[in-house]
Formats: sequence, structure tokens, C-alpha cells
Amino acid sequence: MEKIDVCINVFGKPWQTLCTLKSLMKHSGHLIDKIFLIKEKEQPYNENIDWIFDYFDNLIIHTPNNYKFTKFHTNNFDESDRHSVRYQYGIEKSDKKFIFITHNDVLYTGDIIGNMLVNVKDSAGIGEIGQCWNCPAKQEGLCSGEKFYDWNPTIDEVLTLKLPHIRTGLHNIDRENPKPMPECRLNEWACLINREINNKETFPNNNTPFFGVYGLDLGDRWFKSLHLKGYKFTDYRENFKHSYWSPLDGGYPTQLNQDIYKIAEENAKKYYENNFK
Repeated sequence: MEKIDVCINVFGKPWQTLCTLKSLMKHSGHLIDKIFLIKEKEQPYNENIDWIFDYFDNLIIHTPNNYKFTKFHTNNFDESDRHSVRYQYGIEKSDKKFIFITHNDVLYTGDIIGNMLVNVKDSAGIGEIGQCWNCPAKQEGLCSGEKFYDWNPTIDEVLTLKLPHIRTGLHNIDRENPKPMPECRLNEWACLINREINNKETFPNNNTPFFGVYGLDLGDRWFKSLHLKGYKFTDYRENFKHSYWSPLDGGYPTQLNQDIYKIAEENAKKYYENNFK
């Protein structure tokens, strides 16, 4: 089976990052060549993450010159600006057909990369589809990531949904292409992307926004563009537990609360000592 590269963005969480990569290497290391570790220019709570670098021999570390957490527009002709888009440095510098994207707070429990490579087939990407918890179609029981291709509504059907719903409202419904819905995307916390398709459709070859460019959230503009061009995505929800060490259900809420952040880090440290030391 072919080898792939990995890209991980690191904003704090050194113990969770260490456990993420150790668990990924434990189960899928035989399929991993390089790990592109994007170290953000500033770290939360005066955190030091550099000490984890010694635990791996296949890291390529990059610190963007002008990193912005949410990047909506990019000067594609400026390499420094392109590489300030989340994950773009790894996607651009990799030489593999596929690249695996991971958050730095994920516990891997099985060979996710091997299983994804078997199941991706001709899809542009494989992973958990949709931020469905934010979507009115999920609320009404009409659609979900697992059934993404089963619901193909007209604009009249979409407009019968209870709107506005969280971030979805009349202002961001595409009346010509009501599907994907505004919250549809390939969730970036554990997904495999076909770089050959990605590179064919993004700068400098075509007009699809980079994977890490934001619309409502990261990756939704990339997902919508490729979907409307006829590319398929495969939903996959096995072999990983996102935000595993946090008492909260989500990495970003954990990031914002220093007390919860510390608890998650302490939990990850204990997990490392019990499972990898």
C-alpha cells in the first residue's frame, strides 16, 4: 500500500499533540512518510511545544510568517501568504498522492490511514462529512454526513426549513445550488485528501479555494467548489476520537478556557505515561 504524508497544525496542547501523533504512528506508522508540523507563530498561555519534536524523526516543522487563525482571502501569488493558510504548507510541499490532515487533540484507535486508503477510491477526500449539528436539515432529520448524497433538495424545499438556524440563514443559502448547505464540509480533524485532485483544481491550475480557507468555517468553500465540479467525498467515522482528553466536546471550546485546557493537558500527559512511555 502506498505511503502518505501527514499535516498537523499546532496551537498549544503539546501533550495532546504528542499523544495524537504517537497513537497515529502506532496504528498507521507503516504508511506514513513525512509529518508536516505547522507550528503557529504564537502559542497560547505561554506554552512551549518545541520539546515534543525530539519524539519523532520524520517531522518537517514550519512556522508561517503571517499566520492568521481564520483566513478568508489569500494572495495566491505570494508564497508566504499562501502558506499562512491552515495546512497549505504541507499540502503544497508534500509529494504524495494523498495527505492526511489531523487536529492535535485526536486519539487514534485503529489503522485509520490504511482503512481510508482502501475506501477512498476515486473520492476527492474521505473523513467525517458535515458540521451537521449546526445544520437545519439535520435538525429536521432530512440529511446527515452519513446520508449526504441521499438528500438533494430544491431551493423551495430548503426554504421550508426553520431559518435562521445557528449560522444558516437566508443570506447564505445558495439559491442556484442549495446543496451543499452552508455547514457542509469535510471535517478537518481526521481526513485524507487526494492531493492530485486538489492540485488540479486549486491555484495555479484552477479556481477552487485552498482547503484551509474559511467560509463559515474551515474547508467549506473548498468542499462546495469540488462538489459542484462533480467530485465525490466518502464519509468515514471509525478509528478516532476527537477532543479525547478534554471534558468538553470540541477542541476550540477547550482552547478558549484555560482551566479546561489545563485539565485536557493533564489527562493527555497521564495517557502518554500509561500507554507510550
